[in-house]
Amino acid sequence: MSHRDKITHRQFLLLVILFSIGSSILFIPSAAAGDVKQGAWIPIAVGIGSGLLIVLLLIRVAHRFPDLTYVEISHRLLGKWIGTIVSVISISACYVGGAITLVYYMGNFMTTQVMSTTPEYMIHIMFTLIVVIGLLLGLKTLALTAEVLFPVVVVLFAALIVFVSPKIELEHFQPVFEAGTIPIVKAVFAYMSYTSFPLVFFLMIYPSAVRGGSKASGAFLLGSFLGGMFLLIVTAACVGVLGAEQTARQFYPSYALAKRINIANFITRIEVIVAAFWIIALYFKTVIYVYAAVKGLAQLLKLDNERVIVIPLGLLMVPLSLFIYPSSAYQMQWDEKVWPIYSITVGLFFPLLLVAAGALRKKIKP
Repeated sequence: MSHRDKITHRQFLLLVILFSIGSSILFIPSAAAGDVKQGAWIPIAVGIGSGLLIVLLLIRVAHRFPDLTYVEISHRLLGKWIGTIVSVISISACYVGGAITLVYYMGNFMTTQVMSTTPEYMIHIMFTLIVVIGLLLGLKTLALTAEVLFPVVVVLFAALIVFVSPKIELEHFQPVFEAGTIPIVKAVFAYMSYTSFPLVFFLMIYPSAVRGGSKASGAFLLGSFLGGMFLLIVTAACVGVLGAEQTARQFYPSYALAKRINIANFITRIEVIVAAFWIIALYFKTVIYVYAAVKGLAQLLKLDNERVIVIPLGLLMVPLSLFIYPSSAYQMQWDEKVWPIYSITVGLFFPLLLVAAGALRKKIKP
């Protein structure tokens, strides 16, 4: 990749922020409130700090071979067979557990909250189409788009918080630490499963596709922190306005939060703010997942041009997204019990394995 085709530190930072927000902005508040009640903000704050440790681990893995991607590093350090197994598990988690489930979330949210008369498959098709178009245009174009849309995200988010802040009741945050340690740990793990561990897929971009390579480590850390702060603020706002019980019962609590906006009976029903904010963030999270899957699969198959598999993988996303969750109960079980296992395996255990393998190779061949 030429220097001109690489993304800048600023663009990389914005991609990390949008990825961290992604789908989490809608359901992390309810998951945290379900476990920790009125202290839902506590596991988010702890998760932000723990997430920075995960990023430091990923940076260490990336710095060993700054010109290689995650798949190439796995093959270099673990050998052909083990490296291939690690790559296949990572790509499947990225594509099936990541991208396809996000297409489902988009369809489910739009048809249940915004456009109830629109067939769900049409939402899936349209969303997948713009993901495929973005991938065909390339990473540089996606990064430039993030620069254009990020100010929109900030403005919409700020408007949401400003408009609902008068309705925040401090009593909803009391008593603090009532839930105990175990629920907090569980909620921290849930936060990291959806926000911190998946950052491993940025190793398909960082540092090989970023100008300055390893020097972008600060942008990686800052992006993870700022993305977590968005989630912390919206979680606190949900609990403060809706209350812990209502936040836990809502599948999309931040959307329910926006429905509470009422300024002098004039500014009302502007929950589209959250919809637009979330759709932008979800798009970038989906496109990063698919980009990592496409690039990883192309390297695994030794293809000269990775774009030849963008359309086939894109076409598969639509039918798979329609059938990945047979029911809402199945979805909740998958999200709570299956995805966290995939996430921690790919985002923590595999990077630790690579660090251990690299240290062992250094010891054997000083």
